[in-house]
Amino acid sequence: MFKMGLPMMLQRHCWAACMVICIAISSFDDVGAEQNYGREAVEGNIRLIHGRTENEGSVEIYHATRWGGVCDWWWHMENANVTCKQLGFPGARQFYRRAYFGAHVTTFWVYKMNCLGNETRLEDCYHRPYGRPWLCNAQWAAGVECLPKDEPQGSLRMILGDVPNEGTLETFWDGAWGSVCHTDFGTPDGNVACRQMGYSRGVKSIKTDGHFGFSTGPIILDAVDCEGTEAHITECNMPVTPYQHACPYTHNWDVGVVCKPNVEGDIRLMDGSGPHEGRVEIWHDDAWGTICDDGWDWADANVVCRQAGYRGAVKASGFKGEDFGFTWAPIHTSFVMCTGVEDRLIDCILRDGWTHSCYHVEDASVVCATDDDDTIEIEPKNTRVRIVGMGQGQGRVEVSLGNGWGRVCDPDWSDHEAKTVCYHAGYKWGASRAAGSAEVSAPFDPEAPFIIDGITCSGVENETLSQCQMKVSADMTCATGDVGVVCEGSTAPPSGMSIAVIGGAAGGGVAGLAVAAFAFYYIKFVKPAGGGGQA
Repeated sequence: MFKMGLPMMLQRHCWAACMVICIAISSFDDVGAEQNYGREAVEGNIRLIHGRTENEGSVEIYHATRWGGVCDWWWHMENANVTCKQLGFPGARQFYRRAYFGAHVTTFWVYKMNCLGNETRLEDCYHRPYGRPWLCNAQWAAGVECLPKDEPQGSLRMILGDVPNEGTLETFWDGAWGSVCHTDFGTPDGNVACRQMGYSRGVKSIKTDGHFGFSTGPIILDAVDCEGTEAHITECNMPVTPYQHACPYTHNWDVGVVCKPNVEGDIRLMDGSGPHEGRVEIWHDDAWGTICDDGWDWADANVVCRQAGYRGAVKASGFKGEDFGFTWAPIHTSFVMCTGVEDRLIDCILRDGWTHSCYHVEDASVVCATDDDDTIEIEPKNTRVRIVGMGQGQGRVEVSLGNGWGRVCDPDWSDHEAKTVCYHAGYKWGASRAAGSAEVSAPFDPEAPFIIDGITCSGVENETLSQCQMKVSADMTCATGDVGVVCEGSTAPPSGMSIAVIGGAAGGGVAGLAVAAFAFYYIKFVKPAGGGGQA
């Protein structure tokens, strides 16, 4: 009855607020909470604790009416395989030492665990006697990540290595794990394999002849032929049908890899249609995690793409993580503030440090320029333009695609482009025209970068700058010099603009007009009464 008495608009607002709160609570329960997964409290049973999903966490074993951890001494891939199989998973993807899932284990039952890999329960493996907890501490808890029960075709893992980033390479194919023959297996193949397994820097070395030991499964792949740019080994050319190989059946030709370890601040792009696009993940505190898209703009995307080996970002818009799926990885940070010229994303300002208040629906993503792309799509909310000069309505054109301003180089600069720029500066009626920066006597910082290598507008009435084509370059020189404009006509600012003096060179001040509706800016130098200096 109370609801019926509320105005319809208020009802809608209340319902929307309720939905947001309910979704937020549901998301927190699903993503943020740490869970304990495993078996009932029976002697010899094991469980995983403090993982983000049911198939990962620190390992605990039940003994003498209580749960206790496994010390990471001698902890290796075969131990992890037995652990995962006992829990009902097909095997292990990774083993972890040094309390990877947090220093939460306080009681330890087992140390120097050494499985052969064919045991059905962890307690069946060799280990030192129970009950010596003083030999281990919370920082040495062993952990695992198990393969999901619905493992995708072509999944990869490394086994028998002493550290997580090395081992004999195995692939999952048609319901079974097996080895890869070393025939013609080279650096491009190793790079694809390592990146698929989470090592963004690729392969360090390739080991042949069962260097790390032999797989106990079938020999599945032979003569894998990758170009090196593929995101997944299933995208590589395979002239030999899986399971139809010409390798010795004794596994003597099992290939192994040593992947380059990840370094703080490394980035990778996940779940895109190709390696040039995807959800942005950054390596921090020994784990891959996402970035919240609060404040995410073209400058941030451009740094990500150049760090990933591309020329820059193809698309600057309000990126959303749902474009490229979701992940259980942690969210590492938000409000990344790049100028666009940094070499690595970690060099940018992180306004909130390594904290956030986001959900995975807000994961940032990028689309990077490939060899076939040289234009970027600019959306109004991410683009600003200003005119800098000593005369009213005349000056050099500068564009900002993110947090910093850059110069425009365009040998084909015409009245069409000038008309569009002047229109947004408030000159709606008049014969605006193009000019060089020398003609308009525009001061400039010689160290300021050129970031736009050409703007093409049609010159139609009311055209917005976002409808023009722009070519972007992260590092370029300009033989023709900066572009400029001479704006004529009405100087009445468009609706929604405000004027503020924001500084200038000697003999002039700078008045800025901010177009709220389009986020375009007009800046001109005016001579204040009584001399120059900073306003």
